[in-house]
Amino acid sequence: MSHEQYSKATKETAENLRIIDDSMFRLVAERKEVCQEILRTLLDRPQLKVLKVTPQCVITSLHREIILDVLCVLENGSYMNIEMQKGSGNDDIKRNRFHAASTTAAYTPKGTDFADIPQVTILYITEYDALHNGQMITHVKRCMETGKAYVPVDDGEDIFFANTAVKDGSDKSELLQLFLRKDVFEDEKFPALSKAVKYFKETEGGIGEMCKTVEEYAKERILEERKNTIRKMLKSGLSREFILSMDYSEAELEAVEQELLVQA
Repeated sequence: MSHEQYSKATKETAENLRIIDDSMFRLVAERKEVCQEILRTLLDRPQLKVLKVTPQCVITSLHREIILDVLCVLENGSYMNIEMQKGSGNDDIKRNRFHAASTTAAYTPKGTDFADIPQVTILYITEYDALHNGQMITHVKRCMETGKAYVPVDDGEDIFFANTAVKDGSDKSELLQLFLRKDVFEDEKFPALSKAVKYFKETEGGIGEMCKTVEEYAKERILEERKNTIRKMLKSGLSREFILSMDYSEAELEAVEQELLVQA
């Protein structure tokens, strides 16, 4: 795929992308070996094996559609969701609670005994310290209170918060810092990630894929912003006629109306 057809702005944007950016992560996350390398390192599970990856995995559950950055299926049948988050201002804790619940519901077959509900793990990687605890990686798990202590409860759900803001010189920290780099690197500790970045940053085919993804992502953001504006107008009581007169299509309006109807 040639990148010559793309504008200078698109090519410059692609050139400056980092792994933590959505447009680039959705590409490198297509490679099982990259996801496996990230999970093995940050979760201290060197034998972990990823069988399948689904970047931009769409789940509709509890009357709401969510898009997971990448959903991994492991050799033991458990599910792991890797999320990259740059901007703060999210309710990160409740967001992860909702994502874990939605993933569990979506991938539990009808009639499954509670004892057989799949294990779901979320690795939530941020550019800021989401928990404000000064730790680079924090394992969050349900616990039961016993006297003055809290004992973990094995409910099949684990959430790991990791961030690039806290550095401690470990291999984990080194990997997290690579997510912020715009240039090509050769890190012998992380060969799969190094190979993927080199492909997308230096080869004709990789640069073309990056440029295509940049344009697709920009279109997605524009469409979502238009939908958000329609939502606000509908909730404020503005008429369909007025909204359509503001250069929004019937299809856009109907899509948002249907979405709000389901949520009601």
